Amino acid sequence: MREIRPVRRGRMAAAGDWRRQYQALQMTAAQAAALIEGDVIAMTSAANWPYAVDAALAARLRENGGHVEINSLFAPLDTALLAAENVDLVDYYSNFFSGERLLASHGNIGFVPTHLSATGGWMASRRPRAAIITCAPPDADGWMSRSLWGAMVHRRVLEQCDTVIVEVNDQLPAFASGGEGHMLFHVSEADAIVETSRPPAENPPAPADAADKAIAGYIADLVEDGACVQFGLGGLANAVGECLAYAGKRDLGVQTEVMSNCLVSLMEKGIINNSRKQTCPGRTAGAYFVGDRRLWDFARENPCFCQKEIDWVNDPRSIARNDHVVSINNAMEIDLTGQVNAESIGSRQYSGTGGQLEWVLGAQWSKGGKSVIALRSSYRDKGGVLRSKIVPRLMPGSIVTTPRTCVQYVVTEYGVADLRYKSALERARALTAIAHPDFRQELSRGLPW
Repeated sequence: MREIRPVRRGRMAAAGDWRRQYQALQMTAAQAAALIEGDVIAMTSAANWPYAVDAALAARLRENGGHVEINSLFAPLDTALLAAENVDLVDYYSNFFSGERLLASHGNIGFVPTHLSATGGWMASRRPRAAIITCAPPDADGWMSRSLWGAMVHRRVLEQCDTVIVEVNDQLPAFASGGEGHMLFHVSEADAIVETSRPPAENPPAPADAADKAIAGYIADLVEDGACVQFGLGGLANAVGECLAYAGKRDLGVQTEVMSNCLVSLMEKGIINNSRKQTCPGRTAGAYFVGDRRLWDFARENPCFCQKEIDWVNDPRSIARNDHVVSINNAMEIDLTGQVNAESIGSRQYSGTGGQLEWVLGAQWSKGGKSVIALRSSYRDKGGVLRSKIVPRLMPGSIVTTPRTCVQYVVTEYGVADLRYKSALERARALTAIAHPDFRQELSRGLPW
């Protein structure tokens, strides 16, 4: 691993080669938890959640008292620290809700509004004394891949902490990384190692329905040969991949926040080869992996991938270094002026700002780039009543994730609206034209101009 060097000096950095250091650093989860006393903690997320130390720390707090602040995101619902009985012992902060939205009623969950690329800056600002991360086992040079969700605790945070505890999970896959914004952590940088063996949670690809396929077809038409694409998650991302393959697109590149199963078949078929990219040429670049074992097995130590820190991947300046970027992001609702809400139901926080605005800007700053906001035209509420997602005005209390001044293409199953440089009235008419037919007349009557 010649292109990178360890930066942080761990507790056993002077104890011989990395193998001796590894042995000297090994301890039980309870011993590792004892290193944490009334601390602010940064903790890795989702499939990288450090379950062993989590359980040991929760037990220690219940036995001895004390209090910790945890900064993380995408918390699993089965974490011990965030169980209801530990509300008085733990404060938890997140800049993106997933399981957190179901835990928020406990009263100790706080939301931090930031762009996803600012996750490292936000965590560093809390001045954590300790970090608890989960990595894949070390390679022949002692470097551990931070694996599926390791990007959620930035290296700058790890270098700032007094104590870094590493759960080494032998069932986590290792991914290729290196250079600027790399996703590796060296044994010599750790202060404690707890060996575990736990299968990471899988996220099987969501099936695409008719609406997803219709939206994907319109998006695929916007993707030119040689474009650099940002994919999202779920049925829509899979449908976009299928449409790109069906349309015979060539020489596509990928720089994307989340790498998912839709990449596998496109890379196997050579549709994605990254041959025209300006950043990480020849390699699919992304921050974290969400999928199942098919994705992990395909990407494991695959030199056609390059995993990077989230601030590198999502920096609009990094995005814009590639030509013909096409970013694809979802929305919960959009009003007739073009304001996009992608994160709240009224005033209730549902997810987060994420990287949407970063990708909207980065794509439009890219030479020949395009940004796409995709949403179904309608949904059914709890009572089964059909509701429009294109509305005259956002629901009271709704968060504007992307302002109207930044929105370019909006796509529903009924077509494409290009809002760039359109007047307010032209925007409203374009959005009404791609709304569900049942609401077009109502939307037309509700025009505020």
